[in-house]
Amino acid sequence: MDDRHYPCPCCGYLTLSVPREEAIAYICPVCYWENDVFDPGEDDPSYENHGMTLHQGRENFKKYGAVEPRFVQHVRPPLPGEIPPDL
Repeated sequence: MDDRHYPCPCCGYLTLSVPREEAIAYICPVCYWENDVFDPGEDDPSYENHGMTLHQGRENFKKYGAVEPRFVQHVRPPLPGEIPPDL
C-alpha cells in the first residue's frame, strides 16, 4: 500500500491520496477546491469549480481560507502529515 500523498493543485497541501489525474471528484478538505482531472490551465475555467480558475481559487484561499467565502465553514486546517516540506 502506498502511503504517499499528493498536493492539492490549489492550496498545495498533501491531501490527495492518489495522483491528481486519478482524483476524480475529490474535494480538498483544506481549501475546498474540487480536483479537475481535465487539468485546465491556471487561468482557464474549471467546470468542476463553477468556472473559477485555479488562479482565482488560490487567491481566494489566501484571502478567505477557502476557494470561496461560502465554503469557509467546510474546510479545516492541514494535518501535520499534509504540510509539504517546502511550505
